[in-house]
Amino acid sequence: MLLRGGLVADGTAAALRRADVLVDGPVIAAVGTVDAAPGEQKLIDLAPGSVVCPGFIDAHVHAEGPLLADGRVDGALAQGVTTLVVGQDGESWIGGSAATVGYLNRYFAPVNGALGPVRDFGVADFREAVAGRLVQNVAVLASQGTIRHNIAGMAAGPLGAPERAAARRQVEDALAAGAVGLSSGLDYLPSRFGGVEEVTELARPLADAGRPYVSHLRGYGPDVGAGLDELVAVGAAAGARVHASHLWGEPGDIEAALTAAGEAGVPVTYDMYFYRRSSTILAQLLLPPGVQAEGPDHTLAVLTDPGQRAALLRGEKLTDRYLHNVYLGTVPGDLAGCAGLSVAEAAAREDRPAGEWVLDLLVAAGLNVGGHLDRLELTAAQLAWISDADRHCAGSDGIYQGQHPHPRGYAAFARLAGHYLEAGPETGYPRLARHLAANAADAYGLRDRGRVAPGMAADLCVIGAGGPVARATYDRPRELATGVDYVLVNGVIVWPESRAAAGALPGQVVS
Repeated sequence: MLLRGGLVADGTAAALRRADVLVDGPVIAAVGTVDAAPGEQKLIDLAPGSVVCPGFIDAHVHAEGPLLADGRVDGALAQGVTTLVVGQDGESWIGGSAATVGYLNRYFAPVNGALGPVRDFGVADFREAVAGRLVQNVAVLASQGTIRHNIAGMAAGPLGAPERAAARRQVEDALAAGAVGLSSGLDYLPSRFGGVEEVTELARPLADAGRPYVSHLRGYGPDVGAGLDELVAVGAAAGARVHASHLWGEPGDIEAALTAAGEAGVPVTYDMYFYRRSSTILAQLLLPPGVQAEGPDHTLAVLTDPGQRAALLRGEKLTDRYLHNVYLGTVPGDLAGCAGLSVAEAAAREDRPAGEWVLDLLVAAGLNVGGHLDRLELTAAQLAWISDADRHCAGSDGIYQGQHPHPRGYAAFARLAGHYLEAGPETGYPRLARHLAANAADAYGLRDRGRVAPGMAADLCVIGAGGPVARATYDRPRELATGVDYVLVNGVIVWPESRAAAGALPGQVVS
């Protein structure tokens, strides 16, 4: 296949250049001036102003559920995303024992969805389940919280030496099965129970494998310095490079921590999306960690105990003022009509205090509620600084569960592209290709992706002259982005569907 007449942003930060791209099967054969012998290639004459970029790589996304069910994520595909990195935040059911899968189905389903039937489900099981069924590529992280639950359930406190050794073996097994790193989620349970020494032991195999330790930090915003220091401490002790998930905070605090990491010899990268609102399980946004530390049954018991419930309602996060900035995303069953509203708005419909109403919601839903938090302290200037830094990778943190998901899963890449292209195409497209593709390929060690060059995998995104356009909003979160004319995965056109081969399933589990 010959893509002729476009400009190329190859992911190396080199200048935008006019070049043809010749695809031979699943790889790029040539980039430059390519003579097209009649009948030898499928010829695609690109529209004037088209730009060929490496297929984009979502460095942080919760897509294991959609990929297992459907083999594709159209919200990402429409933006040019050809590879999705899952197993994030230390809490994926990929890698879980049956008991762990059962726990995560109750605790984290508003983020990853539920795995059914409940069963042991390792990285190799996921590979087998999606083999021959993928439109896009997927890379998988081993999950520290999942492994910890496999070993010790919800037991608090540090793991003993035999338990740490068993957990480390599970990391080694996951890497052998194709995992591209290890994630943790130090705001979540039981990932939160792991301290530096314990997580370091799990992260040691990453050094020899050349893979990163990836962490949802224990602190962001005003606590981002301490969160990054903990991340770097693990990297220094394990000899591994590290990656911070959805990083945000004051630039001065971040820069100071990154300077210290450089002095310690620890390479650091990070991902972030261009939105102020976050999205996660509602219980994590509103309840103290101790309320959730013994599992969902204990949490529900606390929420229905009059004395403990009254104590919770005295907290700042259950005030009407705070709950005006918390929005409902995933709401099961008969309660679904309030999805998309703020908690305060939904409670006002029933003329009830928002704190009491939302605790009743969590109980009625068995905690299976997802929500979005408007982080008022996160500024546009901070987001721009974070997104412009060389260490940054695009990561949507996309969640595809529920009636009213955060629009980031459908527009984060298009929004970032718009940010980079504000400076014009000549400088914008080379930066776009680095941040949306090459940086993530480097961070995760995906050596044959993220660049447009001979011998690389033919994962390609062709952007039309108008550039990508984000269509999803908080009110209409599932609107597909526009402006991407073609997406190729391993040399096969998969977007738009009108140009794709019938039943095209070229995606792979990549490592």
